[in-house]
Amino acid sequence: MRPINSFRLPLLLLLVASLTGCGPQGSTTKGIQATGTAKLDGTPLEMGLVVLEPEAGGESASGQIAKDGSFKVYDVKPGRYKAAVQTSMFAGMAAQGKKAAAGAGEGRPVAVRGLDGTLRPVPAKFEKTATSGLTVEVKAGQPITIEVIGK
Repeated sequence: MRPINSFRLPLLLLLVASLTGCGPQGSTTKGIQATGTAKLDGTPLEMGLVVLEPEAGGESASGQIAKDGSFKVYDVKPGRYKAAVQTSMFAGMAAQGKKAAAGAGEGRPVAVRGLDGTLRPVPAKFEKTATSGLTVEVKAGQPITIEVIGK
């Protein structure tokens, strides 16, 4: 059995959490799906994770950013949220993608673990809801935009 390295463990935990849900066991409370776009300096991010934490307290929820900058966070309640955009955990996968692309030949698309796109890291303060300063209002049927300024 191969050991799980420190890079794979957070992704494995994220996958398990997304498949099983992060709410209490036996919880029948169903929320809505929050959708939107995550941007860095006005351009959609192609890789990363959006984290939403209720301002009133409670469990946070997250959703992966797609290549077009869109994201979906499932089972959240309408209301105000602190937001974070995490890209640092994707740095290892981006490096693997570059290595695979170099071996595949110029102009050939390569995806690593189902992710393709260009990693553009956000400043460290945006990686945590406590330091990002980002807030959003989640309402049914209304997409949200999370704008990170990289300066």
